[in-house]
Amino acid sequence: MRVKILGNTIWGSTLGLLLSNAGNEVDLIFRNNDKLTEAKKSSTFLIGNKKLDKSDKIKFVNFEELHFENDDLLLIALPSSKIKENLKNIQDKLHDQITIISASKGLSEDGKTLTRMISSETNINHSQIGVMTGPNLATEIIEGKPATTLLSFSNLDKANSIRDDFSSDNFRVYSGDDVIGAEIGGALKNIIAIGSGIIDKLKLGDNAKSAFITRGLREITRFGIYHGAKEYTFYGLSGIGDLFTTCSSDLSRNWQLGYNLASGITYQEFKVKTKLTIEGANATKIVNMISKKEGIDMPITNMTFKVLEENYNPEIAIKEFMSRDLSQERN
Repeated sequence: MRVKILGNTIWGSTLGLLLSNAGNEVDLIFRNNDKLTEAKKSSTFLIGNKKLDKSDKIKFVNFEELHFENDDLLLIALPSSKIKENLKNIQDKLHDQITIISASKGLSEDGKTLTRMISSETNINHSQIGVMTGPNLATEIIEGKPATTLLSFSNLDKANSIRDDFSSDNFRVYSGDDVIGAEIGGALKNIIAIGSGIIDKLKLGDNAKSAFITRGLREITRFGIYHGAKEYTFYGLSGIGDLFTTCSSDLSRNWQLGYNLASGITYQEFKVKTKLTIEGANATKIVNMISKKEGIDMPITNMTFKVLEENYNPEIAIKEFMSRDLSQERN
């Protein structure tokens, strides 16, 4: 299988390495021609700060060099806010039957899941667009540590077929058919990770963090079911698996943001300082708006929004969260 990866990001490059190791031919699409020239000249394959041997199965290309054959697959590994503008550069090259996979985590500015947004922008049937998501920290995968992920299409046979081509010794791919559930899990867990970073910085303890993650999972599930997802999806890799990793690792950008917020640094200051894309911050704004509009109870999201957008004191926000009206656990 030949896979075209849109996004020479750390995650996109990591996926290129994984898929080439699984025996696939990979075209890694560069958005910047200067970086493309530099990559072609280099004797090594640079992913983040790690230099790796180049693979004969990975080819570096730009938009002009890009061409899609009938059985090629497009995999998107970009920040959610960059997908729309980059799709415009390749839209006239896409054919009607192409298969697309979103390996990005987030929501569009108007609240669509990314597969729905990709379908709208490309006019490709939504059934041909899948999502790959799970507990996948690129830094660990680059080092050859084992990982698993979930690949979901509305057509399970399609997911099964691609799953077999993507799996390798250190990267186990599971298949599923709940696309919206997988996407919501991948997008909303970033919101909970921000709060987990706050809890860790404030040294509130493992009891508090476990409770917070558990209630966060309930909140994600509630939002997902409201929008047509299947409940069991949130107890799998794209739900609790991704949530646990993102909330527990200091490699997570969203956790790092929460940790810094509790240190007295504002979100705006953190953005300027790190120049990182924080999907959880974008998701918080969008999900907070949707939850208010549709009447979905999302107390963690609402609290996180106040801390991010209104510079509300994180310690006070946690205390207010704990002092809410008591309820049954299933609520």
